[in-house]
Amino acid sequence: MKIINLGILAHVDAGKTTLTESLLYTSGAIAELGSVDEGTTRTDTMNLERQRGITIQTAVTSFQWEDVKVNIIDTPGHMDFLAEVYRSLSVLDGAVLLVSAKDGIQAQTRILFHALQTMKIPTIFFINKIDQEGIDLPMVYREMKAKLSSEIIVKQKVGQHPHINVTDNDDMEQWDAVIMGNDELLEKYMSGKPFKMSELEQEENRRFQNGTLFPVYHGSAKNNLGIRQLIEVIASKFYSSTPEGQSELCGQVFKIEYSEKRRRFVYVRIYSGTLHLRDVIRISEKEKIKITEMCVPTNGELYSSDTACSGDIVILPNDVLQLNSILGNGILLPQRKFIENPLPMLQTTIAVKKSEQREILLGALTEISDGDPLLKYYVDTTTHEIILSFLGKVQMEVICAILEEKYHVEAEIKEPTVIYMERPLRKAEYTIHIEVPPNPFWASVGLSIEPLPIGSGVQYESRVSLGYLNQSFQNAVMEGVLYGCEQGLYGWKVTDCKICFEYGLYYSPVSTPADFRLLSPIVLEQALKKAGTELLEPYLHFEIYAPQEYLSRAYHDAPRYCADIVSTQIKNDEVILKGEIPARCIQEYRNDLTYFTNGQGVCLTELKGYQPAIGKFICQPRRPNSRIDKVRHMFHKLA
Repeated sequence: MKIINLGILAHVDAGKTTLTESLLYTSGAIAELGSVDEGTTRTDTMNLERQRGITIQTAVTSFQWEDVKVNIIDTPGHMDFLAEVYRSLSVLDGAVLLVSAKDGIQAQTRILFHALQTMKIPTIFFINKIDQEGIDLPMVYREMKAKLSSEIIVKQKVGQHPHINVTDNDDMEQWDAVIMGNDELLEKYMSGKPFKMSELEQEENRRFQNGTLFPVYHGSAKNNLGIRQLIEVIASKFYSSTPEGQSELCGQVFKIEYSEKRRRFVYVRIYSGTLHLRDVIRISEKEKIKITEMCVPTNGELYSSDTACSGDIVILPNDVLQLNSILGNGILLPQRKFIENPLPMLQTTIAVKKSEQREILLGALTEISDGDPLLKYYVDTTTHEIILSFLGKVQMEVICAILEEKYHVEAEIKEPTVIYMERPLRKAEYTIHIEVPPNPFWASVGLSIEPLPIGSGVQYESRVSLGYLNQSFQNAVMEGVLYGCEQGLYGWKVTDCKICFEYGLYYSPVSTPADFRLLSPIVLEQALKKAGTELLEPYLHFEIYAPQEYLSRAYHDAPRYCADIVSTQIKNDEVILKGEIPARCIQEYRNDLTYFTNGQGVCLTELKGYQPAIGKFICQPRRPNSRIDKVRHMFHKLA
């Protein structure tokens, strides 16, 4: 059986979850259509998803059409959930990208299409909601060509009489994009030679599979219009990315979730081979797991199974496997361009309204962060505050909703702040000697630190011979240094520097690795004080798309938000501004853009990296360590 893993992607409210329901219903997988408005859909299972009409977590369901099984990956559509989107993209054989006939191309549509293009995933455009009043399809096509890709091929005509209907497009004009993209076909066209339809179809299919040509189909998911035609196209047009003839097992984890009873499940895409119940599978050089239970998506539901075939998705109860863990032979994984997840840029404190729920909150955050690499937390050992880092404010709102809905915990959060970093200003050295007060440790450590170009990260080197100081002591110094880098002079993580272990002395048999591990962060802090540090803040690349008449206002407002516009381009009736902006300013700039362009402006962003901060230095409290803080304060008095 042919198995296709299909992604459905769209901007918020374009009808993505409704389309999933319609595909399941039309294929016979479900007997009754679910409704987003009534909260009865198969994929949006969270109350918040149903209440807001948006998808927050990746959901997996399936249907069968003749001899083809289609696993549907219903992905989130909001910028704060891009980690979920990117993970799901890695398992896709193809995608359907929805465009609302009423709303046209939105900001998130552009972001998702860019990701699909980057990963060269074959993509179909589905123009949804064609039965709404005031629809101008030619304008939608023009907008798609201007804002997404000019390489589209409209495969259907939409008729209005006696009622709205969708039929195949038999006009030769539809083949223009195919002909113009192939030298041989273009030469035939220019010389007036006739085409064979098979030539055009073969070239269309080749470019579609390469992710460079995008067929356009139409319908109304809510009213089940054009859905049967879409299913037939999905079943025939997409290929499985599973290698043929390969019997060795290869699979990868792309999603983790916890059930209401706190069971941990991992979602695995099988790329080759067959997974059987009771198989013992290698997951690393030293570790294996036994398959004791598994489920596969079948006709809108999850069913227990004894086998999972190549190309399928399988759900395993497991406490060991992590996101991106590989089952079997990792060499067989498809070679696709990897899109890095954006870094968490905000942090805040979270607390329970009822003190007796604190442990429940900590357990819940552990589970949530297990499946979301963009959520991290730690507990301040002195204030006992819980500190969260995350990507965006909507993500934070969703976390609170999950805590209340799934874990029955009411939480309070403070206003988020941007996550800064620190970088040394100059080269410096510092040494703390054994038996020289106030050093209480049986160790001498000397470190040097020097700045590196922004974006280099932390580099560590030991210049102390292993012949003198053995590996366990050396490892302890490195561990202490890396611990010290977690908090610089202003309480932020230290980055973009080279730290060298220059000098070490121990007394045998009194000295232990712990002495070196505890002393090293104190030495590092003193070296940082001599070097001084500058504060770095996250910057974003931005692209603004707006009607030309708003060019002057966009330029005028940019300095108010510390934005630097570096290039301007006029395309069609639109101006495209590219530049850089501090992450802390982007939300206000977006809001301003939406306001003065009457909702016509679009701002796309991606992380540029960290740059020297503008304005006053922002400090955060140091995380205490009872074993070294007293000694730190003693050295602080000596300074």
